[in-house]
Amino acid sequence: MRRVVKTHEIDAQTVDRNHGGKGVIQFRRLLTGKDFAGPIEFVDFTVIPPGSTIGIHRHDGNEEIYLIAAGRPRVAVDGEETQLERGSIAVVHSGQTHRLLNDTSDDVEIFVVQVALEKNSLTTRQT
Repeated sequence: MRRVVKTHEIDAQTVDRNHGGKGVIQFRRLLTGKDFAGPIEFVDFTVIPPGSTIGIHRHDGNEEIYLIAAGRPRVAVDGEETQLERGSIAVVHSGQTHRLLNDTSDDVEIFVVQVALEKNSLTTRQT
């Protein structure tokens, strides 16, 4: 299990039309489930260039967090759209849909954390 990860040491992967979106995005898979004792599936650092999007898609059996590191993307969760800025977080719960649009002239940088749902996970963690 890694304790420190430096983004520049991880090779970027380019994805065209991510989840049916427009343009390309680049992501670095910083951590995987093997790096955690808990239900975190992965942590990615993703760059969305101007005009690119992450298309609308649904999450089932997991939840996802977008932490905005740079830029001002438009994010829609279950049809509710808002513009976010550096330091903002969007949360997508199991059963919800979401998308992200970079309609600005600057790159958007986000950290994406995906967490698997576990049976009785809330009850276990609250005790």
